[in-house]
Amino acid sequence: MSVQSVRERHERAPDHVGPTGGKSATRTFRGDIEGLRAVAVIVVILDHLLGWPSGGFIGVDIFFVISGFLITSLLLKEHARTGRISLVDFYRRRIRRILPVSLLVLVVTVAIGYLLLPGVRALSTLWDGVYSALFVANWHFAFVGTDYLQATNAVSPLQHYWSLAVEEQFYFVWPFVLIVIFALAGRRTLSARALITSVAVTTGVITLAFLAWSFALTSTSPAIAYFSTGARAWELGIGALLAAAAPGIAKLSAAFRPVLAWLGLALIAMSLVLISRDSPFPAPWGLLPVAGSALVIAAGIGQPEQRLLFPLTNPVSRYIGKISYSLYLWHFPVVILLATVFATDSPLYLPLAIVLMLALSVFSFHFVEDPIRRSLWLENSQTRQRERMRRPATQHRSGLTAAQAWIGALVVVTLVIVSISFVALKGGTSSGPSAAAVDPAPLGLAPLGAGADLGVQTPAEPATLLATRQAAITAALASTAWPETTPTFDALGDNSGAPEWVDDNCLSVSAKNAAGCRYGDPTAAKTAVLLGDSMAISYMPAIRAALEPLGYNVQSLTMFSCPAVNISVAPKNASDASAATCDDHHAWVYAEVARISPDLVIMSSLAGSIVRLASGNEGAAALTEWQTATTDTITALKGSTDHVAVLSPPPASTPFAECKTLTSGPADCTYRPSSLYQKVVAAERAAVTSAGDFAQYVNVVPWLCVDNSCPAVIDNTPVFFDGQHFVREASTQLGPLLAEALFPPAE
Repeated sequence: MSVQSVRERHERAPDHVGPTGGKSATRTFRGDIEGLRAVAVIVVILDHLLGWPSGGFIGVDIFFVISGFLITSLLLKEHARTGRISLVDFYRRRIRRILPVSLLVLVVTVAIGYLLLPGVRALSTLWDGVYSALFVANWHFAFVGTDYLQATNAVSPLQHYWSLAVEEQFYFVWPFVLIVIFALAGRRTLSARALITSVAVTTGVITLAFLAWSFALTSTSPAIAYFSTGARAWELGIGALLAAAAPGIAKLSAAFRPVLAWLGLALIAMSLVLISRDSPFPAPWGLLPVAGSALVIAAGIGQPEQRLLFPLTNPVSRYIGKISYSLYLWHFPVVILLATVFATDSPLYLPLAIVLMLALSVFSFHFVEDPIRRSLWLENSQTRQRERMRRPATQHRSGLTAAQAWIGALVVVTLVIVSISFVALKGGTSSGPSAAAVDPAPLGLAPLGAGADLGVQTPAEPATLLATRQAAITAALASTAWPETTPTFDALGDNSGAPEWVDDNCLSVSAKNAAGCRYGDPTAAKTAVLLGDSMAISYMPAIRAALEPLGYNVQSLTMFSCPAVNISVAPKNASDASAATCDDHHAWVYAEVARISPDLVIMSSLAGSIVRLASGNEGAAALTEWQTATTDTITALKGSTDHVAVLSPPPASTPFAECKTLTSGPADCTYRPSSLYQKVVAAERAAVTSAGDFAQYVNVVPWLCVDNSCPAVIDNTPVFFDGQHFVREASTQLGPLLAEALFPPAE
């Protein structure tokens, strides 16, 4: 969940435009706004570092309101003073204010990424940097974040740039809107007071329209709404409305202002506690922090100094607010990239992250951001001369020219790259088996027992293939150094999955492409049919390796995000259109199975589907529904096939992009079956057992784990490419084991 901080030049912005069109007599520096920025950036950092408070991501909403107020105030001030709004001057200011530090952070992050991250992730970070530099990161991350294959990929160290993109897209349009409003209102020769009232009313109408759109998009596509400029524009619009309505707000009594400000802070505090990632956002829950921010800002309009507001106006808060733009930009790359050197549970990680992000922010503010912002960079020669005559001490006061600031930026780039390289090469602190893969029993049921309940066999059992496999797993668990793998770690990506999925586009099968998704000899005497979602198609290389040598052909009837069992599911994310058609797909699939009359039906589904049931059931009720649906599905297949085999999904692991680093070892990527996974396996096995000899349950845990410890690499082959879907080579290796499970040798 990412946010941004945009520290505008509010020391030059009036609190309001006077009723005569002239600037307000109040030109005071808004220390309370500086402190409000500090609150916003601190809660964002806490959210990303500690995962606390639950609503820490609302910092972005605070920043949007502040920026909408300050930028609109500057534009209204300019129009009141000159009778026009200069787009050239506006965008010159925006470039000076935004680009230098944002580009500096992008360059450093991409460079460090190439030193610390696997090749695929480093390249992905480079492209993230390109989109961020072009201010379209929000749409880029909306697309990537809602893509099914990307669902378990590691977070980009540049993901927080989405909010900067939203703001800049808004300000690409907003000055034009104000120009049009002034032009239309000016035709009616309105008084200055009526003119600013027209601006306020029009801004209010536009803001309400965007708010309505935010409600609609949040309810239908929440993941898209979070990144959408249109769904976020109302937050900037609230700030703009405050700026336009400032003449009226300035008349508030001094006694009422502290009450208003503290009420605003209370609303912000409530948002941090009441809002979580499960809350519909940005609408309606975004209204809470936006209203709180608006009240704090409104309380200070027309006020020389905000009294009785020490949490915001003390020197520490004001300084943090002053550097908040740099602090926001640096904090997230530090959080993400430092975790590739030191384990996040290491005692060094947290203090190092705080010190590093603060040091980089202070440096970039004083040596890059502030000097360039105060410089005459991009101004024409006449303006340069006029400004030098008007403020000859500017260069001396700032202490740095723009050129010197850029040299300083290059120095910090070099120092950071050299420092991180040194730490990486010397080696950091690595953790033991990844805790991220251990689920804290979210369904509230007692976990099953260890090996026996999962059906784990040991090498002592007579199955030779299984004994060999478990010996390889034991060796992998004992390994202390990363082996040379096939495919290599740098080559792992979305294209590493089953070729039937990636190359043949047979993940989602329908009547249109079913013929092209049949594998093996079409004249083979026996036929198997595969049902399920991406987990099922991930098993296809193993299934083909097991069955084709035995005289089978295999028909895939899988569908993206649609489990094998006849159960209704809710959308997985904003792009998951399959949930709406899953029931129809089930009906078609069972009709196809009846038509084909296969010798064998193989089923498999992601365990995570149990947390998105359309019924809304959770906990024990969800497990019961899943078990009943499995039983009903197997029963419905009787008469259409001779046998049903249900393959358990593999336990989910930590993606390599998160655990495989320059300083980590194989133990850092070791994972364990979660308690949720164990409950799903138990429910499926119970359903299969009730069907007697007609069905069998094939538990793959013994093929991947020993004593519930599971290595990420077995026989020099990475098991998953994204934490839950098999690498094609790893799936193929399971073929002989699957054949032995389906057709055990006679004793």
